[in-house]
Formats: sequence, C-alpha cells, structure tokens
Amino acid sequence: MTVFKKILLPIDLAHEEQIDEQIKVAVAIANNEEAEIHMLYVDQSLIHRAGYPHLSKKNVTDHQGDAVKKIDVFLNKLPKNLKGDSLCREGTAHDQIVETAEELGVDAIILMAQKPGISSYFIGSNSERVVRHAHCSVFVIRED
Repeated sequence: MTVFKKILLPIDLAHEEQIDEQIKVAVAIANNEEAEIHMLYVDQSLIHRAGYPHLSKKNVTDHQGDAVKKIDVFLNKLPKNLKGDSLCREGTAHDQIVETAEELGVDAIILMAQKPGISSYFIGSNSERVVRHAHCSVFVIRED
C-alpha cells in the first residue's frame, strides 16, 4: 500500500460532522506512519461582494479566526503519528484547494462530495474540479 506523507483535508465548517470521516481516511492512508495533515478552510464570503457589501475587514478576520479555532479542535483529535496544522484561505473553494495542494506539495487530498444533483450537471462540483485539476491523488468520500 502506498503511504501518503502530506495530506490536505479541505473542510466545510457548515458540515462539521463530515470532518471525522475525512480524518479516518487520512489515518488509513498514512498507514500508521508519520504524516502531515493540513486542514484547509476556504472562506468564500467575499467572492461576490454584493452579498456582503458592508462586511468589514475585522468581521472577515474574526470569522477566519473562529474557523481556525474550530479546526484546532479537530487537530487535537489526531493520532500521535499525524502532525496537523490549520489553514484559512479566501476565494473559490476548488481553486484554493488545488493551489494550496501545489504550494504544500501534498501527496493526497481527501474531500467530501454530495451525490450529484441536477445543479451539478450545469455548474459542476468542487470535488469534480479538484479531481480534474489536482496534481496528486484525490480521495473523494461520498455522503450517504
């Protein structure tokens, strides 16, 4: 079995219940070896400024600080062989996931995906775009 040493977990804090599943997969693909786990939260609130025209820089900073605190709770659950860190980026989720993976030189990305609906046929999903553009292995976990 291939052992992955640097793993990116893009997380959705609106669905915290999924993060434990991502961690389980990370533990499995690290195969009890030492590995780095990078948990990435992508803040998409500023993509379309029209939705939040009065959002101040302090509000954004506070929101991202809260996100890092939530991520740290999950990082504290990691087994001893896994070292973790939290990352917060602004932008479009799929772009930031692929860019971060390249910058960090990760071996694998583990992300969640919903079962496709009619909307994904027209606009595509983040998972699909990451699979298409990532330069590393991508593990997509489907929700039940």
